[in-house]
Amino acid sequence: IPPPGIITHRNRHVAEKTSLNAATQDIRRAMAANFMPAPKVELPRPMLESLAKAVAPLQPVLERLDAMMPENWQGQRLAYKDMVRLMQEGVPLAWVPPADVIRQLLAADDVSSRAVVLDDCRPEILAACSNALAAVTDARFSAQRTLLEGCVRMTESGMFSGAQALAANFWDTLVRGLAFANPAWLTDRGWWPGYTKIRQSVPTVGIDDDATIGQFRKAAVFLPFAKTLEEFRRQHPVPEGFNRHATAHAAGAAQYTSANAVIALMLAISVLREIDDQGYLIQLHA
Repeated sequence: IPPPGIITHRNRHVAEKTSLNAATQDIRRAMAANFMPAPKVELPRPMLESLAKAVAPLQPVLERLDAMMPENWQGQRLAYKDMVRLMQEGVPLAWVPPADVIRQLLAADDVSSRAVVLDDCRPEILAACSNALAAVTDARFSAQRTLLEGCVRMTESGMFSGAQALAANFWDTLVRGLAFANPAWLTDRGWWPGYTKIRQSVPTVGIDDDATIGQFRKAAVFLPFAKTLEEFRRQHPVPEGFNRHATAHAAGAAQYTSANAVIALMLAISVLREIDDQGYLIQLHA
C-alpha cells in the first residue's frame, strides 16, 4: 500500500487523472514496453494488423498518460523500470536532466561511472536546470528560485562545494515545508518527526510494485529521498554519492564533489518544479 499522498491545493487535472489511473488497469500490458525490453518475435502480418487495430483506440489514452509525465520524459520511451532503480539510488530524474543524459546515466555501471556522465554532460544538465527554473511560476517561490539560479551560476563557474551546500540546504527547506503541510508526515502532536520518519512518509513505488501510472508519476520525484536521507555512523565511510547528512556533517573531499553538486542541484530543482507544477501544499518557513 503506498504511503499517504501529498496534499494538493489545486483541482487542476483531478478528474482527468482519476480516469487515466483507472484506464491504466486495463492497458498496463500495453504500457509494459516502457518497463521492460520487448521480446524479439516475428509475428505474421495478419496478426500484426489485428494487434494494430486493437491498440489503436488506446493511443489517445497513452498519449494523455505520456503528457502526465515530467516534460523531460514525454515522448522519449524511457525505460521506467530502470529509472526507478536509479532514482532509488539517489539520482533525480524528474524534470531534469534531459532525456539523453538519463539514457547515459542508465547505461553507467556504478556511482563512479555516473559521476563521469554528470561531469561530461554538465552543460546540458545546467541548461535544463535553468529552463526548469524559468518554468516555475508561483510567486511564493521567487526568492527560492533566485537562490537556485545562483546555484546554477556557481556550478557553471566551478564553485561546486558552495553550490552543493546551498542546494542541499534549499532542498532540506522544501522537505520541511512539505512535511509541515502534510500532517501524516509529522508526529501525533504535529512536530518535526526526524528524517527517518520522513523517508517512510514520502510517496514511493518499488521496481516490482503493481502500481498504476498515476502512482508511479506521483512517487517519481520523491524516489531519491530514501537514499539521500540515509544517515551514516562515524564508524562507516563517508557516502560516495550525494547525501544530506554527509553534506551537513562530513564536509570534505569524499562528499563534496562536482558530481554531487550537480545531483544536489538537480534534486532541489526537480522538487521545486514538481511542487509548482502539481500545486502541492507547502508551508515554507523562509
